[in-house]
Amino acid sequence: MCGITALQLRDPGLRPRLGALMAAMMAQVAERGPDSAGITIYPEIAVLKGVGHPAVLATEWRLHEISGTQAVAHTRMATESAITAAHCHPFVVGDGLSLVHNGSFANHATIRRELLARGVAFDSDNDSEVAARFLAYRLDSGDDLEKALRLLCERFDGFYTLAVQTPDAFAVVRDVIACKPAIIAETPGWVAMASEYRALAVLPGIEAARVYEPEPEEVYLWTST
Repeated sequence: MCGITALQLRDPGLRPRLGALMAAMMAQVAERGPDSAGITIYPEIAVLKGVGHPAVLATEWRLHEISGTQAVAHTRMATESAITAAHCHPFVVGDGLSLVHNGSFANHATIRRELLARGVAFDSDNDSEVAARFLAYRLDSGDDLEKALRLLCERFDGFYTLAVQTPDAFAVVRDVIACKPAIIAETPGWVAMASEYRALAVLPGIEAARVYEPEPEEVYLWTST
């Protein structure tokens, strides 16, 4: 069980508050992943990771002082690999692609071997990194993010909710039976996704938001341009 939060700000007036909003969202899913946490902040693609309680890490990172256009974060309860900063999500690969994952992949070792044979290098033994490297490989091969995620759904076996960001896009996808929780909320000022509604409830204007649960194997994608 892990916690995912992601936010893309459409309203430029909210961008100075990105870090503070993400800190508040992460605090609401901290008990889903008390071991460690990480976040990627755009447009600078600043990556912060650490071992410890997410609320403590957010304070250490001075997250409340950080501005930006979008961010994706993860609070981790380790099941597949060690509790270290290197194993923390997000996994940031390629040209600024960030992936966070709640769940597990059954066939990640097979896909890792296939990617290694194609010259793809890995930084950890985490199954989620395999998904990130697979997407980056597909993007490098000419696919767009939506197609790459559809191919991931075809190729990977397991239970998962994924949130993925690139410098100009934000996407969410779930496995074929939607085993892992996910909630999306949209307003004119922002679009957000979280593992639990309470993480969305801290956002400004949530009372007027369109709130819905993403469908299985449906790719939800928003651009920032």
